[in-house]
Amino acid sequence: AESELTAGYHTEYSGMGFGFYYLAEYLNLFVVSGIAATVFLGGWAPLNIGLDGFDAVMNCIPGIVWFLGKTFVVVFLLMWIKWTFPRLRVDQILKLEWKYLLPLSLIILVLMTVCVAFGWTFTK
Repeated sequence: AESELTAGYHTEYSGMGFGFYYLAEYLNLFVVSGIAATVFLGGWAPLNIGLDGFDAVMNCIPGIVWFLGKTFVVVFLLMWIKWTFPRLRVDQILKLEWKYLLPLSLIILVLMTVCVAFGWTFTK
């Protein structure tokens, strides 16, 4: 692995350059998690499961708390994956994204579009 040979980018960056590199990496993690929380987890919408008492309590929590909570859950999951599999190469991640996750998300998008177009929604 490149980290065992020359420490990779550690040889290129030092001091503030290294600090800005890590800052940008984690800033990107939070930005992507915020977008994922908005697009896939409902963003600022509370968790409602259909029970009136539970839903009333959940609706009292402000939207920013829901958004930040969902964002931090996604950040936690991404960090968990990153720290569990530290040697994933960029080509392996891109293969996962382009060959599996993108087609899956497009299928889900088409399925949800059809459900909304025909009125097959699960609202009260």
